[in-house]
Amino acid sequence: MNTLQTKVWTFTQDKLRNFVLRYTKAGRAKILAPFLTRCLHNDKRLNMKKVPSFIILLITFFTAGYGQDFRNQPRKLTPARGHYKQLEAFSTKPKSSTEEIDKQKFITDQETINRRMSLKPIYLTNIAVDDFIIPDVPANSSEQTRAEINYLLALQNSRTEEEVRASIYMADIYYNLRVKPSDSTYSRYRKNLFHIGSSIGSWFNPENLPLTANLVASVWQDASYFIWSLKFKYARIRPVFIDSDLKNLQDTDWAAYPSGHAANSYVNAYLFQEFAPEFTDVFIKDAYDMAHSREILGVHYPSDSESARVFARQFVNMLLKDDKFMKDFELAKKEWSEKAMETFVKPVSKKDKSSRIKP
Repeated sequence: MNTLQTKVWTFTQDKLRNFVLRYTKAGRAKILAPFLTRCLHNDKRLNMKKVPSFIILLITFFTAGYGQDFRNQPRKLTPARGHYKQLEAFSTKPKSSTEEIDKQKFITDQETINRRMSLKPIYLTNIAVDDFIIPDVPANSSEQTRAEINYLLALQNSRTEEEVRASIYMADIYYNLRVKPSDSTYSRYRKNLFHIGSSIGSWFNPENLPLTANLVASVWQDASYFIWSLKFKYARIRPVFIDSDLKNLQDTDWAAYPSGHAANSYVNAYLFQEFAPEFTDVFIKDAYDMAHSREILGVHYPSDSESARVFARQFVNMLLKDDKFMKDFELAKKEWSEKAMETFVKPVSKKDKSSRIKP
């Protein structure tokens, strides 16, 4: 082996060592383990002329034979930060065992529950609501709930007209699962599916990415089923019922925990991240802004937002393990490879389009 080959192999050893040992320790690639050990120790019995062939074999083995294994590795949730992190320092326990306020729950009538739960999951059909591990709701009398309400009051004192306008606008960004193509609101609701990440390109819309729109709509049906299940399970009352000094700017007639707007937004962010990881910061920022807008309006505690983020990460991880979802995801991914780009062609104006329509 010449000097150049020696240098390349030394470099390759260093780069491959951690990768190989990680998977052999995890019980993978046991068939290759003896060969890998000799290789990493530069065993003289190994013909170094075959090193390039070995590298190709290694890559093929792990990507083709164990591609499914990589897919099933869960994406990690990034740690909480800012006021979400600070609030963790407060106790979530009741002030005492006799606090009347801790008996208050949001009561949902059975007809509403039946309607909400009538749309079953499309993908996660074998998942139960208790499979999601989110923090327990802080007691109404707890230190944390008081701290959260104080934070909302501080937001109330400092919120600007522009922040209120933007938050009210975002309150209307959701998807109606029962909407039909023949409905006048169909286009608006489909557009709402692309609110998270709307700045990444003019091509990012339901007209250009119809398969993606269909996929996200189906994902929303799954997510909504579990979000409502959690709301009914925890039945958390809204902040205004604990402190009347709060002037919430939206009427809500459903339970608070977790936040549906925040949960669906983070679901979209984590889903779109799989299509375009280079825009992860944009997707997460948009979801964060949606969650924070609910706090600006005074309708959600910060822990409603944070529990929604925790739920969303687990939910998308479960989707990535589901074969039916992955089949639809791969079709949408192919759509992105063909259409997720600017054309830089001058578009036809709306006025020109309308003038072409014959009376």
